Amino acid sequence: MRQIFNALLKYKNTSLFLGLLFISFLIVNQRSFYHKSVFSAIGLGISSNLYGVSKGISDYFNLKKINADLVKENNKLKALEIIYFQNQILKQKTLDTFNFEVTSAKIIKNSFNKANNYLIINKGYEDGVMEDMGVISTDGVIGIVNETRAHHSSVISILHQEIKINVSFKKNGAYGSLVWPGIHPKKMILDDISIINSVSVGDTIVTGGMSAYFPFGIPIGVVSKFVQPKTEGYYQIEVDLFSNLTQKEFAYVIKNKDLDEIKKLTGDVSK
Repeated sequence: MRQIFNALLKYKNTSLFLGLLFISFLIVNQRSFYHKSVFSAIGLGISSNLYGVSKGISDYFNLKKINADLVKENNKLKALEIIYFQNQILKQKTLDTFNFEVTSAKIIKNSFNKANNYLIINKGYEDGVMEDMGVISTDGVIGIVNETRAHHSSVISILHQEIKINVSFKKNGAYGSLVWPGIHPKKMILDDISIINSVSVGDTIVTGGMSAYFPFGIPIGVVSKFVQPKTEGYYQIEVDLFSNLTQKEFAYVIKNKDLDEIKKLTGDVSK
């Protein structure tokens, strides 16, 4: 207590000056509208800056939670987008009939210049990712999960000469198999389309829904070229992918809720 009194006595002139200055500000603020508005503006500016700094610090420490919430919202939006494309073709499809779950992932390794290409994503079995799950992007199909570890998974790219993707024409539902000839990363070959079906350049190709990997109706690409045989048989069809698989950073893993049941019915219980 004595130290406080000593400090007040030592700085009594300064303390008296500051006290009188504060009282004068109060009097001026009460008597003068101009000064009152100036002080209010200064106070508002100071409080706004302090709030901005406080909010910035708070947001910084909440970034992890904010990012987690954004990931959840992105997963929901991707699921709704898939449902939307299904609804465009099959109007009877509703949210209740959508049997796929969506999990977002980051691509940490991607090959596209080999005959058989693979990707590595940063989600594994501890994140709910299992073998035989489909992997898509914002604008098409990426591949199928081949092998999983705790926090990473290997994905067979559609740019793999030994993989076939079940697809169909959006306009008439004709089914076929999409394969990669191993040349250009955006050029695919569509097999098994009979000449009894109408084909035109620009026709949209979507996932066929005849496999357990992908839901029906995800846009894949458009017909860029086709050759019709002179006799009965099948078209030779070239498809340009919507997706550029050489520039992918993020992906969505989609889980078919009925996968185990489908495997039992088909006799595939090895995975």
